[in-house]
Amino acid sequence: MSVAASPMPFRQTPSLAELPPPPRPLQGWPWTSETPAARLPAAAAPGVTLVTPSFNQAVFLEATIRSVLLQGYPRLEYFVIDGGSTDGSVDVIRKYAPWLSGWVSEADRGQSHAINKGLARSEGSLLGWLNSDDRLLPGALQGLARAATEQPEAVAWVASARTVEPDGTVVHPRVPPRGLDRDSIADWNHVGHVPQPSCFFSRVAIDRVGPLDERYHFVMDVDLWLRLAAVGRIVEVEEMWAEETRHDAAKTMAQRGSFLAELHLLQIRSGYEALALQRLGSELQELELHRRGSAAARVKHELVLLLHPLLELLRRRRAARERGNSGP
Repeated sequence: MSVAASPMPFRQTPSLAELPPPPRPLQGWPWTSETPAARLPAAAAPGVTLVTPSFNQAVFLEATIRSVLLQGYPRLEYFVIDGGSTDGSVDVIRKYAPWLSGWVSEADRGQSHAINKGLARSEGSLLGWLNSDDRLLPGALQGLARAATEQPEAVAWVASARTVEPDGTVVHPRVPPRGLDRDSIADWNHVGHVPQPSCFFSRVAIDRVGPLDERYHFVMDVDLWLRLAAVGRIVEVEEMWAEETRHDAAKTMAQRGSFLAELHLLQIRSGYEALALQRLGSELQELELHRRGSAAARVKHELVLLLHPLLELLRRRRAARERGNSGP
């Protein structure tokens, strides 16, 4: 299935009345309310490109799309890149296709590849992605435009997010960004944290550091933040721009061991070998204390399986350094 492209890269987001009616009995954001249209004229608004990667998440996808389209923003470019879903996602995408800049549903190499496909088509000066189980909050894009105008030298701008259950129950009412320098981000979730759906980056910066590294399936965002923080400043904005859905099928919950192993591989590749070994040791000790739980035992098993290539990478690096030090 080929991408359906808009004749214009940017457009004013539609009003609530223009969109299809929401499924009954859904109420509130993003079903029966909208963001008031921005007062700034289109000519003064930075062009924003958003990409939503999706695969078999039809239960969440419509709310995600509507949360973007109801931003009341004058210059939006929005792509939905689906990985060939079979759960009705394509029907949802078709429903909103008239307001999308482009969409596709075809097999891909994973989430990172899907996001890169969308970003490769982008024209915006401000870029980001919104996963198909997350949503923007009202006024997020207007807040982004203000932040980018006030601090144009930044490589990225990040606000708080909140965490909700699939039924909308709020779990964490506010998850702020913290530790936005490179060393802090490397110690992910201990010191540094960037709420991904509330983070946007500049085209100038992404052109400098490159797209997402498609080797990563869990920590592609952490890798990008590390590379961005190496070339400029990631700015915290005192607002809340998005909400994340906590559910058992989410990758970082369903495959926790694989996530941690990939994080430590990234730390090693990024020059944080000592931190990776320290974190690995702490995590294995913690899992041992909770091994009675089947979920913890499964995570430990995944970690043990994935630990060997990490240690082998460390061994090869140290051997190479020793050979260099012993040379003439």
